[in-house]
Amino acid sequence: MDYDALRLFVHLAGTLHFGRTSRACHLSPSSLSRLVQRLEREVGWPLLERDRRTVKLTAEGERFAAHAGETLERWRELRQGLGTADHSLSGTISLFASVTACQSFLPRVLSAFRQAHPDIHIQLETGYAADALEMVRQGRVDVAVAALPDRAPPALATRIILHTPLVFVAPAAPCEVARQVDRDPPPWGELPIVLPATGLAREIADRWFRRKRVAPRLYSEVPGSEAILSLVSLGCGIGIVPRLVVDRSPLRAEVRPLEVTPALGEFRVGVCTPRRRLRSPLVKAFWDSLAR
Repeated sequence: MDYDALRLFVHLAGTLHFGRTSRACHLSPSSLSRLVQRLEREVGWPLLERDRRTVKLTAEGERFAAHAGETLERWRELRQGLGTADHSLSGTISLFASVTACQSFLPRVLSAFRQAHPDIHIQLETGYAADALEMVRQGRVDVAVAALPDRAPPALATRIILHTPLVFVAPAAPCEVARQVDRDPPPWGELPIVLPATGLAREIADRWFRRKRVAPRLYSEVPGSEAILSLVSLGCGIGIVPRLVVDRSPLRAEVRPLEVTPALGEFRVGVCTPRRRLRSPLVKAFWDSLAR
């Protein structure tokens, strides 16, 4: 059983989607399926339950995924520790961030780390911001850029980078939704709303509507802020996104932030990693660079 096979299985256990893992890992779905079958033969138990629409881990698959994650982490720590004899760190650190983070503040965050440790390779994966904490919890990456809750889990080390308000956005062009928004007060129970499907932004939005005693009229629930801005710019409804995303979006001229009472509140954007990962020389070096 090789480490590449374990790495692929851990990724698949996180996505439970052969196509998504195949694309992310640059492997055909048929090759990934054969790899899973080989692992099942070696383990002696079925690891996945599959039909045409769903993929689920069996009880044995859950135990094997946990074992694979722990094995990969120990292997990573060993390799990184062996590279410190000459006081020069080398190896790979994996990082997850949204596209907006990559295009805005992440290069500045990584600059000191790159200058101090040019031999460390940064493996950067992008995706939906709402997935960041889960990526770290599942051990699929070393570090993630995420919207941090007020109380982070004790097992998670966090460091705040910036604060950005969460805002409602409406279409900038004249349309029925824009006319509804401009009424005083806006008819919140009638407005079509585009909300994040999951994550901290969705939790904040749900609390806001409960406080207003309004049942939102959902137009759509989508996983990314960029998709929310696209639907809002088309006049499909109003949405909720971090202000940072609006400011960096190519659609910023086609939407307009709204002043609401009460305000939605702020996002605390930062980096996070499991505390146990700080034993890794590479992750510790990255963490220390954030204080500079």
